[in-house]
Amino acid sequence: MRARAGTAWCTLAVAALAACRGGDAAVADAIRGAASAERAPDYVPAPRWKLVKRIYQQREYRALWTSGGKPTGRARELVDALCHAEREGLNPAQYGLDDLRRQLHRIRGEKERTPAEIAELELRLTGMFTEYGGDLLAGRLDPAAVDSGWYIRARRSSVDSTLAAAAGGRDFGDMVAPLVPRQPEYRELLQALGRYRQLLAAGGWAKVPGGGPLRPGSSGPRVAALRDRLAAMGDLESAAGEPAYDREVARAVSRYQVRHGLEANGVVGPATFAALDVPLERRIRQIELNLERYRWLPAEFGARYILVNIPDYRLYAFEGGKQLFEQRVIVGGEYENATPVFMDSMTYVVFNPDWDVPKRILVDEMMPHLRDDPAYLARNGYEVVDRKGDSVLDATKIDWGDVDTAQMPFRVRQLPGLRNPLGRVKFMFPNQFSIYLHDTPSQELFDRSKRTLSHGCVRVENPLRLASFVLAGQRDWGEDEIRAAMQPPKPAPGDSAAITKEKVVKLERPVPVYLLYLTAYVRDGVLQFRDDPYDRDGRAMARLGKLPPADPERCKELQELMK
Repeated sequence: MRARAGTAWCTLAVAALAACRGGDAAVADAIRGAASAERAPDYVPAPRWKLVKRIYQQREYRALWTSGGKPTGRARELVDALCHAEREGLNPAQYGLDDLRRQLHRIRGEKERTPAEIAELELRLTGMFTEYGGDLLAGRLDPAAVDSGWYIRARRSSVDSTLAAAAGGRDFGDMVAPLVPRQPEYRELLQALGRYRQLLAAGGWAKVPGGGPLRPGSSGPRVAALRDRLAAMGDLESAAGEPAYDREVARAVSRYQVRHGLEANGVVGPATFAALDVPLERRIRQIELNLERYRWLPAEFGARYILVNIPDYRLYAFEGGKQLFEQRVIVGGEYENATPVFMDSMTYVVFNPDWDVPKRILVDEMMPHLRDDPAYLARNGYEVVDRKGDSVLDATKIDWGDVDTAQMPFRVRQLPGLRNPLGRVKFMFPNQFSIYLHDTPSQELFDRSKRTLSHGCVRVENPLRLASFVLAGQRDWGEDEIRAAMQPPKPAPGDSAAITKEKVVKLERPVPVYLLYLTAYVRDGVLQFRDDPYDRDGRAMARLGKLPPADPERCKELQELMK
């Protein structure tokens, strides 16, 4: 009897398995038929239709999200990710969850789901995955349509091929992993977004009343509100105790000021009050925007690179994926002098460079002087040369009031020396903007908190340290040789500005350079905010829109329907 029972059970199991396999084959045929249409069905986003078809062609039309006519665990993970897309700074309302819910309600009451219904569910879920995956991979917005100064488009160029490859992952985690930026700072910024959303859900933070400055020795209700705020943000360990501005509060204020790019003097003055006055909702949107900016960047920066964050006014050098050093920088002024966002490779260094005066600076800033004083150029170490730079012209014989500025017949350059605005070295990564890093004789400008002072190029605080980094390991270019190359000859008696010849050194290992614009980011595990010197945050936030709050009831209902 046991043998017969066992044989009968096996027969039933084999029959069930065969039926299941037959059902899967029918679903594959239904997917093939639906995917043969030229135009996208109304339940798949039209721009993604070719990609959805490609994904199933690669799978030979086998189901991706269902098995035996039912959604798999992978499908439930997808729906959960879409329901909580705000955790990634994305918008759940953009992924068709309500339409999916209606379809699931429609087919749930049926005893048997037809292959055509399952095929529709398959194609719908894949369309939703490509929309979500595309946003993770390259952002919700095209940066070129939002930010006229952004010129990095690395991830948008390969969205379809990356998504098609990701769809072959073993599980949902494997599918998503290639789509997310791999910089540790991105993951840390996501965690900060979660903390700030929890703060908002718990009631947010109270406003710190304005008035005169708060400093050590102050007390009263305003100090109590300040202590509460500092504790809520993690700058102060606890708000408990007397409402006094004591040493711990002063240290917490300094931490807050450092995190916001302010002078860390431990006193709450106008600039610190202005930062404290930014609503929590605005900070959340600022984090969401900068998560979007990370998606506009390459997935990885590499092991060795230089990063300049324009709103932070700082340069960071990385080796082996770890930060080696940082230094202050000066970036372009607002509007026409703004430093663009782009990436390129540094290929050579010029010691004691001369400076070709840009046409705009020559016309707008120098020619008014030259019309009154033709000797202005020679007195300040400039010379006039032909377009090729071969012949030196006599500046005093040029009628500066009659120069055709549209077709300038010559160039003006400043010779190497102590007065040269490029200082002792410039770091070249040839690009369409003629932007580079360079030294400056005006070291006192680095003490300013806002350093949008250049014509677009980036002035560095410590060129010796930077030169040592980019020339590291290069024969005959240790620190002593670099110091010697940067040291101009001593001036002759009566000459206040010695002149020397420039020296060009090609880098054996080109160094990637990233000029970025991030106003919220994480550094050394600490959330940082910066002002928006080029007024770009507001425009981008308006295009992104305000994310809706999470809808736990809808998410719970969808998960039930997916069973």
